[in-house]
Amino acid sequence: MKQSLFIVYITLAVLIVTAYFAGGSVLITEGLIITVNTAYKSVIMLIASFIIMGQLNVLLSADVLEKWLQKFSGLKAVLVSAIAGGLFPGGPYIYYPFVLGFKDKKLPFYVFISFIFGKQIYDFARLPMEISLVSGDLTLIRYLITLPIPIIAGLSAKHFFGNKETFNLVLKEGGKNDSNNNHS
Repeated sequence: MKQSLFIVYITLAVLIVTAYFAGGSVLITEGLIITVNTAYKSVIMLIASFIIMGQLNVLLSADVLEKWLQKFSGLKAVLVSAIAGGLFPGGPYIYYPFVLGFKDKKLPFYVFISFIFGKQIYDFARLPMEISLVSGDLTLIRYLITLPIPIIAGLSAKHFFGNKETFNLVLKEGGKNDSNNNHS
C-alpha cells in the first residue's frame, strides 16, 4: 500500500509541475476544480456502492451459492455458476477456499470454470462503483461485450472434459496415471 501511494504522489507532483510550466497556477486551479466536481458527482454513488457490496456480502453466503451450484447441470449449471461467481462477494482470499470446496461436492470441472470466469469478469459487486467512476454507458458496453465469456468458457470445458470432477483432472504431485499401469 505504501509503495502504490508513493507512486500516486510522485505522479501527482509530476503532473502539477507539468501543469505549472504549461499554463501556470491558472491551469493547476482549473485541474483542481475539475477534481472537486468529479469527486462531488461520484461520492453519492460511491457510498451507495459500498452499501450494496455490504448487503451482497450478508445476503449471498457461501451456503446459498453452494445450493445453487449443486442443483443444476449442463447449460443451466454453466449459467448459474457464472452468475453465482459474479455475485460471490469478496476477493480471491475468500472465493478460492470456497472453490476448493468444489472437490468435496464433486462438482464438474465446467462448473468450476464458469464460476471462476464469472467471478473475474462479472463481479457484480463492483458494478455500482464502476458506474460511478467511469459511466453507466461504458459499464453497460463492457458488460455486454464480456457477457458471453464465462458461458463460452464453461461450455468449452463441458465439451472437452464432460462431467469429470473438478480436481480429478489434475494429478497430484508425485501421483501416477493409471492409464500406463502395467501391473494389472
